[in-house]
Amino acid sequence: NVTKLVRQGGRVSLALTAPSPSGLSLRSRESAETSPRLVVKTGPLDLQPSFPIRAAFYYPWFPEAWTQHGIYPYTRYNPSLGFYNSSVEAVIRRHVQALEYGKLDVGIVSWWGKGSRSDIRVPLILRATPGVSSTFRWTLYYEPEGSRNPSLSKVASDLRYIRRRYGHDPSYLRIRGRPVVVVYNANDTNCDVAKKWRAANAAVNAYIVLKVFPGYKACASQPASWHQYSPAVAADSQSGYSYAISPGFWLADAAERLVRDPARWNQNVRDMVASNAPWQLVTTFNEWGEGTSVESASEWQSGSGFGTYLDALHNDGGGPPPPLPPPPPGPDFVLVGAGDIARCASSGDEATAALLDAIPGIVYTTGDNAYESGTAAEFANCYHPNWGRHKVRTRPSVGNHEYLTAGAAGYYGYFGQAAGDPTRGYYSYDLGEWHIVVLNAECSRVGGCNANSPQEQWLRTDLATHPAACTLAYWHQPRFSSGQYSNDPAYVPFWQALYNANAELVLNGHDHNYQRYAPQTPAGARNNLRGIREIVVGTGGRNYYPVDPGPVPNREVANGTTFGVLKLTLHPTSYDWQFVPVPGGTFSDSGSTACH
Repeated sequence: NVTKLVRQGGRVSLALTAPSPSGLSLRSRESAETSPRLVVKTGPLDLQPSFPIRAAFYYPWFPEAWTQHGIYPYTRYNPSLGFYNSSVEAVIRRHVQALEYGKLDVGIVSWWGKGSRSDIRVPLILRATPGVSSTFRWTLYYEPEGSRNPSLSKVASDLRYIRRRYGHDPSYLRIRGRPVVVVYNANDTNCDVAKKWRAANAAVNAYIVLKVFPGYKACASQPASWHQYSPAVAADSQSGYSYAISPGFWLADAAERLVRDPARWNQNVRDMVASNAPWQLVTTFNEWGEGTSVESASEWQSGSGFGTYLDALHNDGGGPPPPLPPPPPGPDFVLVGAGDIARCASSGDEATAALLDAIPGIVYTTGDNAYESGTAAEFANCYHPNWGRHKVRTRPSVGNHEYLTAGAAGYYGYFGQAAGDPTRGYYSYDLGEWHIVVLNAECSRVGGCNANSPQEQWLRTDLATHPAACTLAYWHQPRFSSGQYSNDPAYVPFWQALYNANAELVLNGHDHNYQRYAPQTPAGARNNLRGIREIVVGTGGRNYYPVDPGPVPNREVANGTTFGVLKLTLHPTSYDWQFVPVPGGTFSDSGSTACH
């Protein structure tokens, strides 16, 4: 009965949905003389959430943001998905599933302007969503207003760009047909910002949601709505506009400002729901550096697979908070890479770099990063366009080709502090329970590799002061090899120091192939109890070197015809290895070993 909808004749528009995918029968109960004219149009509907809208702030800036202020990973926590890459569609799809599980309608994507890395990733986010959800929507968080004070003309230009590029996408949030833009105007404390945005939006008619400031309700120019972003505050209410909650706030390099408490969080969720505020905001889904994430982490994992904080959102804060699981013995870390990598005339390095795009974690290199001489130009033109995509998460080692440029200046200039002191080229770092040592195999450049040389003495001291459960080292030229090169006794002192410290694994390059050896002593005797496993992974893409068909003492696997990367999963007391070939490659190798 739609008679009550009719006002003085004319057209009435209705949207109809049907349980049957094949058809729907429509008829009028009125006689033919007075029956209404029925016009049916079929096609997709613009399904959009209605108020109150539950939304979470979302950050698509990984893996870059895993490294900040010289710290990796820049977070106090360990995401259940690992240190992921925001450019991987499978990650986005998993995030949409998690957001929907938390009854979130919208993700507010941090956006830094046209052509920014976030702008480049927004199309992937929108494209990945329909395959997971037909109703979840995204909008943009306009960040430049918080730091750059863009001009009226710049804001107007950006709004036109957003409407043209994203505003009509099926997965973009629209309210009454207007594309939504949320604005982080953090440094604006008067009505001038509202006046500017109203004028800039005149020709676009976007639905603008500004951040509040003292006296915002009295401004003559009002946006469509207001919100608060307050990550260090447990709950914030802006009556009639927004209710925002945060699980905690703990910067990776500062003191904790808001302590996580699942019971308090459940109460915050209940209060948010009871507020019936138009915008019910979760701060944040995945701002890991500030420690405000509700995304699942090993520290608050739960049986649902989505974690304690999303569980509370899923249950609207009802019932007692689920207990936190006992802390795990330690997180797993991924170390992935290869050596003998980039040459402008080769396509192998592009293929191996594409493998890294889909594998999170620290990237290592086993030397000879940029051919032929490691010049600044070769790093810029040959290495940077492919493996350089992962520069911020790379811990490199230097090779002989880098030193064809005086002082390996191209290498040290490109990697900067990540390559260590340019006068040494050796350094170490920790990943969870693992201690990682990076050495310089160009012995003559750093005072030798022999016993009691500066590098060997440093190595012994470093190992003594880092008594880790598991230890790994990598450098360029291998102690044991059976391809273009053979065994090299110059590196026995390295092996002896590592063997004395019960190290597990050594990675090398130089031979452009893959070789895996059984655990052995520095002299080459098999020793399953205390021996060190060596893997030569010179498969980064330069070219192939053949391997000795064998048999070779202690060598277990060898291949000289496949480019790829070696992925190591470092558990607290063991490790897994997996050689990942480029597409079309049929060779692979994998296994697991406990630490000594």
